[in-house]
Formats: sequence, structure tokens, C-alpha cells
Amino acid sequence: MDKLLWMSWGAGIALAVGALVWIYVRYWLGILRQYVSKDEQPDGPYRVVRKVQTPFQKVALVEHNDQMLVYANGYVMFGTTDDEDMYGEALIHVPLSLAKKRDRVLLIGAGGGITTREVLRYPDVKEITVVDIDPVMMEFGKTLEPLVKFNQGSLNHPKVRTVVADGRAFLEENDEKWDAIILDLPEPTMNSLSLGRLYSWEFYRLLQERLNPGGIVGIACSILSAMPEYFWTIQATLKAAGFSVLPYHFDLIVEHEEDWGFMVAATRPISAAEVRISVPNRYLNPARLKDMFHIRYGYAKYWEEDEIQTDRNQVLALIEDETD
Repeated sequence: MDKLLWMSWGAGIALAVGALVWIYVRYWLGILRQYVSKDEQPDGPYRVVRKVQTPFQKVALVEHNDQMLVYANGYVMFGTTDDEDMYGEALIHVPLSLAKKRDRVLLIGAGGGITTREVLRYPDVKEITVVDIDPVMMEFGKTLEPLVKFNQGSLNHPKVRTVVADGRAFLEENDEKWDAIILDLPEPTMNSLSLGRLYSWEFYRLLQERLNPGGIVGIACSILSAMPEYFWTIQATLKAAGFSVLPYHFDLIVEHEEDWGFMVAATRPISAAEVRISVPNRYLNPARLKDMFHIRYGYAKYWEEDEIQTDRNQVLALIEDETD
């Protein structure tokens, strides 16, 4: 009888443990994956410091190796890492080196303050407008201690004006003009089709209207090595909108198996020979710059005229969806 009782107790405990494991996997881990995806979780131990459901996305603050990573909907948006320094330098300094002047700079999608830090390296910059749709991201960039230390308090600088707004709506609702406009935005997906309106032919035409003479546009174009079609679609769309375009990249294949893509666009002819970085930086040495404007043959692709992003189609979202 005692044996049967112990067997019953054992079976009950096993069922309870199994149920707890099932709840953990199905609910707790499932919820966590909405904030930190399995594909982008840090290597080794990490700690989720905070999870926030903002009006626009699920945001997680993650500590890993004494660094802070900011996730949005499961994917790393930015962090206090050397990678961010490389990315920020590549995105900002190439376009600003080609601008005829740099009095007024507009950054769209820059709530973390890292690209703002890089723009502030130019003493001739008089005013920076930073636009981000998510008030929580902007608040992190202004007050989150590890991030403020990393971005050197850029979003609290007297030259900087911060605006919580949709980037396109902001440009449509005022007629200000800038010497440089830098776009650092998430990729459109089938779950966020509205982002396509910040990559469209119509939006790029609007950018032209908001540029001062000699002005420059810089655009982050996701991972070239993963989605070359995405990269070239942005170039084709810019050209269709009437821009002269200079594509470039930052190769981290050896370190991270990634190659970041970028575009510079202007209403005048531009070339790599004009790029001269005039401010101190860590990564854009002459050898690196030379490589950045050489897109290797394996990424090349020819596009038809209708393969551009517009307000009415989902070209970029479909490319991103197929890559996943």
C-alpha cells in the first residue's frame, strides 16, 4: 500500500513538474521571445532589466557583458557596444562629408542619441532636430544612465531639438529645410507596412523639397549581405525620385557575418572621391573608406523600373519577409 502511495505521489510530482515546464515554455518563454528573439539573444548569460510595451513596440533593456542592449519587438535596435560606434560613424560621417554646409541637420529615427553624438562632432553644426515616433525610446536616450553615458548626453545638448512624431508626418506638416537629412529606420515588414511610406518614391520626393541647395540625404539600408535586393531597391527608388545616389557599406563579415548597407543621395552628382572625413573618428581610416565604396560582385543585381517602393506597394516588406 505504501509503495502504491509513493508511486502516486511520484506520478503527481512528475505531472506537476511537467505542467510547470509547459507553462514556462508556452507562456513565460513565449512572452520573452516577443521582447528578445531567439535569433538575436546575446551569446552567454544575459539579464532582462526591463520590459516595456510602448505605444508602438515591445521594448526590452538587456544587460550583457557590462553593456546595455535595447531590443524592439525581439530585435536589437541599438546598444552601448563598439558595433554602434562603427554603425554611427558610417551612417553619419559619409553623408556629412558630402554636404555643402552643415548648419541644420535632421535625424529621423534617432531616439538612442548615438547618431546625434556623431553629428555634434562638427563644430559648424548649429542645430540638430531629432525625430522619433516612440516617446519611450526618446526618453531612454535622454535619461537611461548607460545610454546617456554612451551617447555623451547628446539628446540633452543645447544644439539639439527633440520631436516625438512620425518622421513623414513631421516633414509634411512643416516647410523647414535642412542641409542634411539622415534616416535610421527599421525595415518595413508585412506586420509593419506603414514603415514603407518612409522608404517610398513619394517620401523621397518630399525629402528633395526639404533640402537646402547642396543638401544631402543619408539612409541606413539594413544588412547588405542578407538582403542585397533590399539595398538595391532603395537605390532604384532614390534614382526614380531624381536623386544622384552613392551606395556604400561597412563590412563586418569576419567579425559578425554581416555587411551593413548605406546610401547617400543628393540632387547633384556625387562621388566617393569627394568623401573627406574632417572630424576625429575611430573606424573610418583611408583603407576602410576605400573598401566602403567597393560593392563586391556577389551583391550586384539589376533591377527593372517597376521594382521600386511606393506608397501603394509592399516591395521592401516582401523582400524582408522572403529573407526571414
